[in-house]
Amino acid sequence: MDSNKEDSYDFDKLDHIDRKIDENRVRKKDDDRLKLVETVFDEKTRLILFSMISKGYFDALEGAISTGKEANVYFATSKEESIAIKIFRIDAPSFKKMRGYIEGDYRFKKIRGKRSGFIEMWAKKEFKNLKRMAEHDVPVPQPIYVERNILLMEYLGEGDSVLPLLRDCHVNKPKKLYKNLIETVRTIYRDAKLVHADLSAYNILYNEVKEEFFIIDVSQAVLTDHPKSSEFLLRDLNNINQYFQGFGVDIIPLDKIFTWVTGFEANEILIYETLNK
Repeated sequence: MDSNKEDSYDFDKLDHIDRKIDENRVRKKDDDRLKLVETVFDEKTRLILFSMISKGYFDALEGAISTGKEANVYFATSKEESIAIKIFRIDAPSFKKMRGYIEGDYRFKKIRGKRSGFIEMWAKKEFKNLKRMAEHDVPVPQPIYVERNILLMEYLGEGDSVLPLLRDCHVNKPKKLYKNLIETVRTIYRDAKLVHADLSAYNILYNEVKEEFFIIDVSQAVLTDHPKSSEFLLRDLNNINQYFQGFGVDIIPLDKIFTWVTGFEANEILIYETLNK
C-alpha cells in the first residue's frame, strides 16, 4: 500500500511538470516576451527533471525566470530552499559559435560532434566554471548539480522575484561598484584562472538594497591560457568601462586596467581593435 502511494505521489509531481510546461506554452501565445521553445522540454529533459525531483533536489518547477537563445532559466521550490534551473537548448542556434570557447580547454579533451552531446558538455562547462569561481569567493550563484542539459544552482532573489540585471538597476555608488567589479575580474583571472568572455551589465545581477552584485552566465568563460583569453578580457573590461562612463565615473584606461588585472601588457593591436569595434 505504501509503495502504491509513493508511486502515485511521484506521478503527481511528473504531472505538475507537464502542467507547468503547458502553462508556459500558453503564456508564450499570450506574451511575445516569453519565447519558450518547446524543444527545451524534450522527452529526455522531462524525464531528468522527474528524476531530480525523485532525488530530492526540488519539489516543484514554478515558471520561467528568463529566456534566451542558448537556455531558459526556471524558478523551482523545495521544502528547504528555492533554486534556479537552467535548461540549455538542444537546438541552440549559436551551437557553432560555442565551439570556439571550449576548444583547447584541457577539462574537455574530447569535443563531441553531435549537437546534444556538445550541449551537455556546455552545461558541464558552466557548472565547472561556477564551481571554480565560487571556490575563490567570486560572487556567483552556487552550483548544485548538473545532468545532461540541466544545471541546478542557487536562486538569487526574494520569493519569486529574481534579482534584476545591473543594466535595469539604479546604482547609488557607481564609483564603488566599478572598483569592486574590476577587483572581481582580477580575482577571476589570477585566482580562478578564468576570463568571463562575455561580461557586461547584461550578465550581472544586482541587489540595490544591499549593493551586492553576482556574476552570471559563465558557460563561455575560458581558461587564462586560451589563445583568445586576452582578446576576451579586453572586451570584458571595455564593456565595464563603457557602462560606468555613463555614470560619469573616472574610468581607468583599457591598457592600464588590463595590466593591473593580468600582470603583463596587452597587445597594442588588440587594444586598438577592442576600442574601435
